Order: sequence, then C-alpha cells, then structure tokens
Amino acid sequence: MAASLAAPQSPAQQKVILRMAQKSSNGKELLLTMRAAAGVFPAGNGPREQGVESQVNSIVTAKLMKLGTLDQLTEYATSYSVNPESARPFVQRMFQLGDEDSDPRVWHRIRVAALRLKVDDLVRQAQIRADQTAGR
Repeated sequence: MAASLAAPQSPAQQKVILRMAQKSSNGKELLLTMRAAAGVFPAGNGPREQGVESQVNSIVTAKLMKLGTLDQLTEYATSYSVNPESARPFVQRMFQLGDEDSDPRVWHRIRVAALRLKVDDLVRQAQIRADQTAGR
C-alpha cells in the first residue's frame, strides 16, 4: 500500500519496494514484492535507480531460493529477470525441490525455466527427467 501512495517511479517509491524485499519472509511475499515493483523502475533509468532495482532483484532471488516453493520459483523464473550469476544455483534449487515430485509436467516447467535462464545443460537434464517420469 505504501508503494502506491508514493509518487510513481520516485526514489521514495523505489525505497518502499526495496524495504518490502528486505522484509519479505516467504515466497508469497517475495512474489508480491515483484508484482508491486512492476513499473516502479522505468527502462532507461539512471545508475542510482538501476542500483536499487538490481538490489531488489538480488534480494528477492536469493530469498526465493531459500524460502520459495517449486511453483513460486518457476513463476519467478518465467516472469522476472534472474542475474546470470544466480541462474545456475536458481535452477539447481528447482531440481532439488523437483526431486520430490514424479510428475513429468513439473520437469517440463523446470526445463522451460532453465531454458529462459540459459542454463543449457540443465535444460537437457530436466528433459531427461521429464522423459523418465513419463515412462519413456
């Protein structure tokens, strides 16, 4: 609510989003933070704003890897940017969570996320797991 009260795309609104990311304590709150951040960091913004946006993304990505469910991770990976250095650990976390599930659709979603994050070897591994769980 505080984000909507601040002037659109203002440093104050960006600080509210940053605080939301810092205070989020579960996957649902983290995804809500990212939804609230939509349009707050306009394209072509200055270095200061890019720094805050990057900080928000880094915080949310790191926390989501620790606190998020597989569904939350796949939603995040297909909707928001993950910096290249976090892409492999992000997909590896999805693999850990997916190990508990034998549904081939889960592995197809992981494959799509790995493809979007450009982790090619994990794309192939997810496809193999999808085929195995489908009994192929």
